[in-house]
Amino acid sequence: MNQCDIEQAFEYYKNVRKSLSGLFEILKINLQENDFYYQAGIDNLKAIQENMIKFLNEHYSPRQVRMKLREIEFDEQEMEEEILPF
Repeated sequence: MNQCDIEQAFEYYKNVRKSLSGLFEILKINLQENDFYYQAGIDNLKAIQENMIKFLNEHYSPRQVRMKLREIEFDEQEMEEEILPF
């Protein structure tokens, strides 16, 4: 797999991650944290994300995956700081 492939794979991962975050927000709005359906939903969202990372680890080196995940986390933190600068 070349660099272009990993870039594309992580674009897909970012899109899935955004969708999972959106679903998490919907759960937070519509259900109480101690609700069974809320907990089940959160567990399933976490499982999806963990399986995406396992999938990426199967196709790319652990080092490539770690670097890309750190890059995504850094970008997200940077965006949060720009939106909420205080």
